[in-house]
Amino acid sequence: MFPYIHPLILPLGFFFCTNSFVGVIGNAIMLMCYFKNKRLRSPCHILITLSCLSDLMHLTAQFIWGYYLFSDKTNTVAQCFYRMAIPLIGVTAAGPLILAMGIDRLIAVKFPTKYRLYTQEPRSYVMCHLIFPAVYIAMCLAYGYQTKLDKVQITCAVPLGLWGAAFQFFTYTSALIYALVVIVYLTVYILLKSSSASARFKSVFKSISVTVGLVVFGWVTTTVANTLSYEVTSDEFIAIVIQMYAGITVNLAAASNIFVFYSINSEYREVIKSLLGLKNKTKTANFEASSANTVSVMRVHPNRRTTV
Repeated sequence: MFPYIHPLILPLGFFFCTNSFVGVIGNAIMLMCYFKNKRLRSPCHILITLSCLSDLMHLTAQFIWGYYLFSDKTNTVAQCFYRMAIPLIGVTAAGPLILAMGIDRLIAVKFPTKYRLYTQEPRSYVMCHLIFPAVYIAMCLAYGYQTKLDKVQITCAVPLGLWGAAFQFFTYTSALIYALVVIVYLTVYILLKSSSASARFKSVFKSISVTVGLVVFGWVTTTVANTLSYEVTSDEFIAIVIQMYAGITVNLAAASNIFVFYSINSEYREVIKSLLGLKNKTKTANFEASSANTVSVMRVHPNRRTTV
């Protein structure tokens, strides 16, 4: 059917396009949850929503790659950089946003009183968490702009938008970021084991942790494959194919958000059912203790802001 596509790459074309179609719809539904339910607009949920947005942007890259793959077209590295600008924002934002969510949960469980104080000004609090992601995105894109080539022809794919030294910078810094992610989330997990955290807090953290686990596993396998691919073979094409197959785990993780939150988090599950027009057999409670500490419903002041 596509004689100009190598047999090893053809299955990837179908997989990435299908996975991205499902992932874009799923992450779009996650974004709609934020606007649908006021209880999903806390600073933590804003960071979750932005993480889903970054994954959605990442997944759109596969449609661009699929177009060039199935149409047998190429373009220069410079053209690829410009076409992949939006997906590259999503790719480079993913790690810093996951780290920001972890730091948010760490503050909430370690300093619950201060957390309530900080979140009295949710915009300022969230903006503080977004400083590092914004700076990191700008650095990666600036580096990618400097290293783009005007003559080298390629089949445009998201990692190739960052060429040469820019891609190495992204790979090494991502490894450092995800190492910090593991440390932060393990710290929160240990603290939760010895705290009287509310069911809602644990549910949110579990949902985030499962998603983070999938993402970290994906990036670990991809990084290992990128590092070892040229060690196991001297054929550059085979090395690239190995790297592309290793990217399956990252793309699956980016598309999994809706499935993870639907299966674990009751609040997201009810909102997603509502958005899909599914009838809810049971209704969730109107109030759940949501701070890191267990709080009696009768003791909560009606004007006091709670945390997620």
